[in-house]
This record gives sequence, C-alpha cells and structure tokens, in this order.
Amino acid sequence: MTPEIFIKRQCKADTVERTSLIQSLWSGYGEVVRYSLTGQESPSSVIAKHCTFPMDVNHPRGWHSDHAHLRKVRSYKVEQNWYRQWASRCNLSARVAQCYGDLYDEKTGHRLTLLEDLDAAGYADRYNAHNIEYLISCINWLAAFHAGFIHPTPSSDWPQGLWRKGTYWHLDTRQEEWSVMAEGELKSAASELAKCLDNARFKTIVHGDAKVANFCFSPLDNQVAAVDFQYVGGGVGIQDLAYLLGSALSESELTENIDYLLEHYFSELGRELMAQGESQAFAQEVVEEWQYLFPIAWADFHRFIMGWSPTHPKNTPFSQQLTDQALRQLRRS
Repeated sequence: MTPEIFIKRQCKADTVERTSLIQSLWSGYGEVVRYSLTGQESPSSVIAKHCTFPMDVNHPRGWHSDHAHLRKVRSYKVEQNWYRQWASRCNLSARVAQCYGDLYDEKTGHRLTLLEDLDAAGYADRYNAHNIEYLISCINWLAAFHAGFIHPTPSSDWPQGLWRKGTYWHLDTRQEEWSVMAEGELKSAASELAKCLDNARFKTIVHGDAKVANFCFSPLDNQVAAVDFQYVGGGVGIQDLAYLLGSALSESELTENIDYLLEHYFSELGRELMAQGESQAFAQEVVEEWQYLFPIAWADFHRFIMGWSPTHPKNTPFSQQLTDQALRQLRRS
C-alpha cells in the first residue's frame, strides 16, 4: 500500500498530495514528509514518518553494525507503540502530536506513522541559540512529562512496549563505543554510573532524545510540543534534562546558568507532582534523589561521547568537571 492510499483511508481525505520533504532519517533509514489533504473530515495536512531500511548504511561518524541496525529497527517499533499506547496519557502541559494511525509491513519491515502537523497547529517555530524563553518552555515540558509518568516501584516489564531503559546512549546498547574508550576512571566506572541510574527509587518515562531540535514552539505564547519518540522508555527525569541543556547551551552559558535552570526544573517538577495529587513529602523525595543523580546522568552521557566521538564539541571542560563530580560521588558511596 502506498503512503498516499493509507493516508487517504486513515484521514478520510478526498485528495492526498506529497508537499515537502522535512528531513531524512538518521543514516538513511527513511524520511519525514508533509502531505497536503483535502476533504471535509480530514486535516489540511499530516506528517508521515516513513521508516525503510537501506542496503548500504552511511553512518555520519562511521558507527554501524548488526547491533546498531537492530537498535534502530526496534526504535521505530517502540515509537509506534508510544503513539498507540502511551501518548494519550501525557499531561496537558506535555504536548505531543496526535497520531492518525500507523502501518507495519511484515515482509519488508517498513513502518509508516501518520502524525498531526504541529506547524499547522501553531507550533511552527524552532529553537534559536540564546532563546532562554524557549529553553524554559522545554524544561517545563520535561517537568510535566516526567511528573505524569512517575513510578516509585516499577515492575521489571514496565513500561510495556517501550524501551525498558530509555535514551539512545545507555550503556547496555553502547558496548562497542565503551570498548574503544581510552582507559581511565570514567571507563572503569561506566557500569557503576549506569547502575546508579538503574537503581533509582523513583523512575519515570524519559523522552530519550530530548534535544532542542526535537521541540516545536508556538511563538505567540512560548508553548511547546515534542517529537521523535524512538528512544522513549524507563529512566530518571534528569537524563532528559542533562541532554536538553547540553544540546541548547554553550559551555559559558551552561557555567553561568546551570544552577538557575536546575532549580527551575526541580521547582516545576515538584509543582506538577503536587498538582496531580502527590504529597509535598513525596515530591521532595523525588527532587532530592534526582538532584543527587544529576551529575551521574551527565557523566553517563559524557561516557557515551568519549567512546562515540571524543573530539565532539560536547567534550568540554564543563562536561569534564561535572563528570569528575559524579566520579567523586561514586567514590564516596
């Protein structure tokens, strides 16, 4: 079935026209396309995420293996599960695109997911450097998202259909990158860092790829919606927060603003938890645990960078200092 026919059926459209390529997926695994629709019952446009698998993979940094391929393939299945089973449970303050349906071809493994056009819904702006209001909107989104899925005693199979451990960089799926790290304390402590996060008392669902490029903004009121849920799964909220801040701010901006931004996130997290009926004592326990784990989460991502691309711009003195703080915490514990 062609994308056009599937869109026409799912959206009850009279006509369907491919309008523009929004982007190609990582390593050539498909594309994200906007379609224009006509019809009394259909939206005026939809976004189609079409996942296919290339014969020859061209990874931008040279990383490719059967393990990496299977991780990507599973990520597209997880994303469809997210929209089917979980997205409707998001807090109102954690806006995501509506899903109009999805398709899976067992013969080819191809997947097609039809999503609301967030640009048409008013979220047409994107993050520009130094836009602190938009960054605060992202932090508010994360706080609402994490509060909405908080889970003090998750079972071993939670969250069903998603990654048991969210984020694309966690150690279990990045053994190749770990193996090529330079020898040293960070490499030796990698499993302990991961264990600290895995053994956290308070878990939630993490977005798993919460960089600023995966947020769409409403310029009228600084509201925000998130996209790209391939690595959504269980975790600790500050894993998303660490990744978001590192994606948005330069080293000098991080140095200058980190305390304020952390305070804002934890304030919003506590407020969101209490707004949904949790006690102040419960909210405080979550905040205190995740405050302690923030340097651990930062160091866990820094471990990935140091194996994946040690010359990457994210390998900064600021990042190294936070990683050293996390290693000191491990030594004390």
